[in-house]
Amino acid sequence: MTKFAFTLLLILLAYTSKAQTTPTSTQMPKVLRPNQEWNYAQAYRSANMLYISGTVASGPMDQAIDKVYRTLQATLKQYNLDFTHVVKENLYTTNMEETSKHHLVRKKYYGTHTPAATWVQVVRLLEPNVVLEVELIAEIQKTE
Repeated sequence: MTKFAFTLLLILLAYTSKAQTTPTSTQMPKVLRPNQEWNYAQAYRSANMLYISGTVASGPMDQAIDKVYRTLQATLKQYNLDFTHVVKENLYTTNMEETSKHHLVRKKYYGTHTPAATWVQVVRLLEPNVVLEVELIAEIQKTE
């Protein structure tokens, strides 16, 4: 019996040490920071995809762009991802001219990675002072 217990203990130790160093998709939160008032989540994991809700910022456009992408970067990091995992981006702005002028702020986060992207100018976003909103879709395990 003692030999069996010792063997079982070694197997359990090996399994738990591997599980702690290599997070699996089941260890990642399915829903990140749900907001009950507005009934949405900051991020939602489904199978191999991560859907990140619109992230917003106000103020001068260059600062707003940097703030939005820093926040998105932090959200991706919660899932051990970075911008190279992003496959689709939707950007909504109240001023396309200003947004386009500061596109290099965005580029510093993506580097040479080029996700599919749609940029749309809108009259207004949910909160009147918000000038930019960006949502992302990321692939958790790269298949290519």
